[in-house]
Amino acid sequence: MSDISSGTLIKRYNFTTIFIVKFLIGLLLVNSLFSGVDFSQIGLIKGLSSIADFGLKIVLVFVLLVLFKIRSVNVFYITAFSFLLLIGAALGGWFHGEDYDKSLSLLLNMFLWFVIFSYAKPLELNFNIFRFSLKISTICLILALVLYLLAEQGFNVKVLGGAWLYDENFRFAGTFAEPSLNGYFYGLMFLLVLFSRQQYRLILALMFAVTTYISGAKFSFLIIPVLLSLIYLFKIKNFFNYTYQLIPLGLVAIFVSLAFDYHGLFAFIDGHSTNSATMTYVTRLGFPVVSIWHLSEYPFGSGIYGFKTTLQPFITDYCNALSNLDVNCNEMLSYVSMQDPNASENFAPKDVLSFIILSYGVPGLFLFTSGVCLLSAKLKENKSYFIILMYIVASMLFTLPFRFILFYSIFLFQCYIFRMSSDK
Repeated sequence: MSDISSGTLIKRYNFTTIFIVKFLIGLLLVNSLFSGVDFSQIGLIKGLSSIADFGLKIVLVFVLLVLFKIRSVNVFYITAFSFLLLIGAALGGWFHGEDYDKSLSLLLNMFLWFVIFSYAKPLELNFNIFRFSLKISTICLILALVLYLLAEQGFNVKVLGGAWLYDENFRFAGTFAEPSLNGYFYGLMFLLVLFSRQQYRLILALMFAVTTYISGAKFSFLIIPVLLSLIYLFKIKNFFNYTYQLIPLGLVAIFVSLAFDYHGLFAFIDGHSTNSATMTYVTRLGFPVVSIWHLSEYPFGSGIYGFKTTLQPFITDYCNALSNLDVNCNEMLSYVSMQDPNASENFAPKDVLSFIILSYGVPGLFLFTSGVCLLSAKLKENKSYFIILMYIVASMLFTLPFRFILFYSIFLFQCYIFRMSSDK
């Protein structure tokens, strides 16, 4: 994510090339905006979204290699990243061999995205991906908002089941399958637009802020004001220079501390929520707790999806520890219950860091924390970049799982940095 030094990467491409690149990226974004939606409900084949995602990325990577060739630095990083993925897959197969197909799917998905990440700079400079993505996201949001308002007036406009468009509490999910994903993404778009020089940025920022609010994404709506308040603290002389590394380290420390202070936290939640309302907290905050506990027996993790075998006793201990509180652990228990084999086979952590810790143990926690600190140091010269990075990192720690929209939002953030740098 380094600064743009010159126009050496900028070339003139014909209309056909521009159309192909933007068509592929546009479809990839639209598919990401429907993260988690089951299209088999409307007669399409099950897993269509995943199939389309793979196909689009494979074609896009081929196009990128043709347009921009292969750079040696990309080969080195991609090879190192692939080696780590293969270690995780091998270890996961040792503990839980039944999910080798899911492991290979995740490996291929992450490998392709890593290749795309490595070409974010020439893509943005030549095809203006950030503004293109902003337009598509805004159009999809406006259409979803219109449907949501019609639903509020009593019209039956919900063509897909589950939480698509809105959930049982009428929280706005937009095109996503979960309101929290909608809140995360448009919270990110709010920050990107707010700190940009985009035309109509205040109108767009207001629309994205309202979207985050009606999504009921409590974490996003709370963390954004906290991060924005840092702007004023950063104006204090030398405050930022002494604290920019403490902020990501503090977020990781809060994550780890949940494993030791969880009972007091849930006692507080018990006193301020109904039993049914506590289930989302027990599940989302439960994975940080059990992933840290998991280190006591698996310090190097149990590989990708190996946790489906190794994590079960820790989930049971976690729910037993909360049994004296009026909180709902049903969802967590469904992951270890033989009565619901579908839930026990398809569960995964609700946040990225828990997945990394369960898969790679202490080394995974160290690499994640080190990587975030290195990125923080690299982006510290621009405080708005730093704040946006902290929003993504905080979401990955507490609310954001491995979904299509996670990878696209990282790619979009890269494009945003290169666009802002080139427009100076």
